[in-house]
Amino acid sequence: MSSAPLSPVPRVAVDLVLLSRAEELLAPQRRPVLERMLGPGELAGCTRQGHLDASAVAGVLAVKEAVFKLFHVRDRPVPWRSIEVASGPGSWPEVHLRGAAAQLAGAARLDSEISVSLAHDGGYAVAVAAAVHTAEGCSP
Repeated sequence: MSSAPLSPVPRVAVDLVLLSRAEELLAPQRRPVLERMLGPGELAGCTRQGHLDASAVAGVLAVKEAVFKLFHVRDRPVPWRSIEVASGPGSWPEVHLRGAAAQLAGAARLDSEISVSLAHDGGYAVAVAAAVHTAEGCSP
């Protein structure tokens, strides 16, 4: 019995982050936790008028968590620093994977391009991530 060729299938994930969660991470005693989650470039991108912006931090966290959900893995911590979110005020976020995240994406047979959309409303940041997953087709 031969297997059908691999066929592309869209994979979509979403995540919602409370702004209050991000605000907690801005406290000086929580800064080491935040720095394990966001890299220097991401922290710089979340800085407004010399201060970290909770809304921007919540957005980056939502994007990272939505991207992680695309991998369809269980019982693994989010590889925070290997999912990099690059964007500036008013621009579309771009995702770059390296290290553990790149390995998870490869194991999940995801296309290298991940598209994300990010929105803020009220006390929330919401992110949607989409990628193409190459799945084995079914023989008729």
